[in-house]
Amino acid sequence: MSFWIILSWILVIVLTAINVFVFFKLKQASEQMMKMAFPGAKNMNEAMGRMQQMMGGMNRGPMKGAARGGGQQMDAQLRAAMDMLQQMQKGGKR
Repeated sequence: MSFWIILSWILVIVLTAINVFVFFKLKQASEQMMKMAFPGAKNMNEAMGRMQQMMGGMNRGPMKGAARGGGQQMDAQLRAAMDMLQQMQKGGKR
């Protein structure tokens, strides 16, 4: 009886360790993606704030976002992303 209890606790500890390891790897990957999406952000909170600002600007419509001055930056980022996508597509069609 005690063998099974010890074995079950060992399994719990092993699975918890695996879970923590996977969590930290996913957190690291998510922070890396945020740094790539928002290169000027100093930390994760700043990147999340920028993302929320961009999403808020999209929900308000083009005129309100452009009036604040954020519309020009979003347009430039969109243009850069579209250019990058076109270059990738041209590179794949060779």
